[in-house]
Amino acid sequence: MRKTIAIFFSFLLLLSNSHSQVRKSGINSLAFLKVGVGARQVAIGSAATTLKGEPNMIFWNPAGIVLSDKKLAIEFTYNRWIADIAQVALGATYNFGKIGTVGFGLISFGLSNIPADRDLLPPDLAYLQIDQQTSSTYNFRDIAIIISYARNVTDVLSIGVNLKYLREQIDDLSASAFAVDLGASYKVTDFWDIGARLSNLGSDIRYYDIASPIPLSFSIGTSFHYTYQGSFTGKLFVDFVQPQDLPQLFFTGVELDAWNMFFVRAGYKFNYSGTKDKGTSWRGPVETTIEGFSVGVGAKLGISDYSVSFDYAFTQMKLLDNVHRITVGFGLK
Repeated sequence: MRKTIAIFFSFLLLLSNSHSQVRKSGINSLAFLKVGVGARQVAIGSAATTLKGEPNMIFWNPAGIVLSDKKLAIEFTYNRWIADIAQVALGATYNFGKIGTVGFGLISFGLSNIPADRDLLPPDLAYLQIDQQTSSTYNFRDIAIIISYARNVTDVLSIGVNLKYLREQIDDLSASAFAVDLGASYKVTDFWDIGARLSNLGSDIRYYDIASPIPLSFSIGTSFHYTYQGSFTGKLFVDFVQPQDLPQLFFTGVELDAWNMFFVRAGYKFNYSGTKDKGTSWRGPVETTIEGFSVGVGAKLGISDYSVSFDYAFTQMKLLDNVHRITVGFGLK
């Protein structure tokens, strides 16, 4: 079995290497796929490859959607992104027992009523304007529709796959693409997990017959947890992420859990969207980060066979507005 596990993880690594030619930043399309979904995942610095049992894992590692203690789980996330862009996401999973867990994910990301600047001519020259019918505003909307499947191959190994339909629309122009995510999660010991995922392996998106690649990335992660007196648990998460259009990234986060009811989280992304300032007379340029640290809290309440949860995450955006995310969850045993 260990040989099978090693072969599977090696397959993910080789598959990622076969598509690992680094592209310049900004060339990839569908950038909304890089914006994290889920307050818990973002609060731990997006070091989420080894998380398990949550619908929002559809958007990270499909192997993590496997439900062991629930029949049904649903999570809704709202994120007011930079520049007033709204991200809304829904994840739902259903446990079919030995068959596995099936999930559905939806992301909507966009902005409405953007000034189009179509009416640039002064009134006395309006008769020269070619477009006199189109609205003076326009919308843009990115959408991802995901069907997910995962199952426990053994009591320590789970694997998962996503099938994704991706669509981008700007004003009356639209384009679409299809992609696949692959993931695995392995329980090394009772307190140590490892995982790997390959995200957005798929077709290019085309505008006017010009192809743009979607943001392919490969991640490998590990996590450790320690429980004190059966009531308090501390968790450490570490992810190494290799996007196709950026240098290697390093994400890390921690989560403190009291009675599996109250949660405090923090995380940081290293080398993420790095830029250099101009320096000063006494020092050279310093690498800064657009997306800095993140913190969050959560609460979960179980009543009979039902559970409800609430999670919040704050993300520091050093050069832009700070970001707030809220996730509300529901579970049924």
